[in-house]
Amino acid sequence: MPPPFTIAFPPGVTVGKWTRAFTQRHPEVELRVIRMRDWEQPDILGSGGADMAFVREPVDADGLHLIPLYAEDMVVAMNHEHVLTLEKKLHRADLADETLLSAEPDEALMRRVAEGDGVAVLPASVAKALRRKDVVAMRLEDAEPSRVALAWPREAQHPLVDEFIGIVRGRTAHSSRNPEVAAAEAASGAKQKKRDARPAQRSPKARPAHQRSARSRRRGR
Repeated sequence: MPPPFTIAFPPGVTVGKWTRAFTQRHPEVELRVIRMRDWEQPDILGSGGADMAFVREPVDADGLHLIPLYAEDMVVAMNHEHVLTLEKKLHRADLADETLLSAEPDEALMRRVAEGDGVAVLPASVAKALRRKDVVAMRLEDAEPSRVALAWPREAQHPLVDEFIGIVRGRTAHSSRNPEVAAAEAASGAKQKKRDARPAQRSPKARPAHQRSARSRRRGR
């Protein structure tokens, strides 16, 4: 029987569709899904606390495999009566005179925002997960997006890591997981794209019949 398989994820990242698919395919495996705090992210894989983790970049990738997944907007969370809510768009310069709250993104942080202690810059999904009626979240136009990746250790890799990667990437239960086949298919696809990108060679333009006959008469002279 395979050993338990542990997946960790940070606030704002939704993993249910992938873990449900994994459980359906491997009901014999004990799947553990744990939420990690920001300060746990650097060590949770190295310490053996999880076999795989969804992480927010930047992350120290030393000793890890890393697959980038997606990026999301950053937003400014503020009290719903804050003067900045009157702006149509927000930029980092607009926050110059604001108190930025940088504590762990949880209910306590959003409560401080709601009380007017300051504003918080968060990934959009985190603000959505912690939303309150007295807090407004607005996109920060010129902020670097928050990037989410899937990470796992290079050493002591769990035997079901490749299976979970396939699920996240949308591979079906009947898809081939043979790396040689996958590499061959990728190479074939690349060659086909290269061929498709080549400009079509034009065939020599045929002369109209009356031009050909005139030329033939000149040659017969």
